[in-house]
This record gives sequence, C-alpha cells and structure tokens, in this order.
Amino acid sequence: MMKFASFEKIVESLYKYAIPTPKDQCSKELQLGVSFAGGYVAGVFCAIVSHPADNLVSFLNNAKGATAGDVSKGSPFGQRTWS
Repeated sequence: MMKFASFEKIVESLYKYAIPTPKDQCSKELQLGVSFAGGYVAGVFCAIVSHPADNLVSFLNNAKGATAGDVSKGSPFGQRTWS
C-alpha cells in the first residue's frame, strides 16, 4: 500500500512542480518518463520504510522460539549475525 500511495503522490507532485504543462498536453514519452521516475522513487521510499520490519520478520523466522520482545531486549537471540 505504501508504494501505491507514494507513487500517486510523487507523480502528482512531479506534474504540479517539475513539469510546466498539464499531463494531458505532455507527450507519451514524457508521461512514461514521469511514471518511471515516480515508480523508482516510490520503490526506494517503500524499501526504506519496510526494511526494519522485513529484518524483524526474517529474524523471527530464523530464530526458533524468539519473540519480537527478544529483539528489543537484546537477548541472546538478538546477538545472532544476520546474513
């Protein structure tokens, strides 16, 4: 959901602030470029936002018996080297 919501806001902002002409008056190539740029930035933003949660889920899947609390408490489970 984060990627879709941020994509729409980024593309909207690009057309509002970076492109001097309305979207319907832009060439198909420019519209494609704006969509590509919006998707790229949204992907980077989504990766930054979701990375901590992805690491936590990966840790919990790999460490048997570990809980989310173990990670924050610094238990022996939390001292595992991550690959």
